[in-house]
Amino acid sequence: MGLDDLEQFSILEQKVESLISLVSSLKEDKIDLEKKVQGQGERISSFANEIDKLKADKDLVKKRIITLLEKIEKINL
Repeated sequence: MGLDDLEQFSILEQKVESLISLVSSLKEDKIDLEKKVQGQGERISSFANEIDKLKADKDLVKKRIITLLEKIEKINL
């Protein structure tokens, strides 16, 4: 094995180490992003529940207003 072969092998080793480091970093990034996605999913679910509650409250208020308006109409007759 000549000097050029050793240099090329050394370059190859450096590139492999660099790739291993990059893959490791990307795996960590993936895990972090998955956690963020899960957290956002939980927030979306919470917001959806809040929207449902607000819609139910709105319907209840609407019914109560209608009932009050009907009572007022009875008084005016």
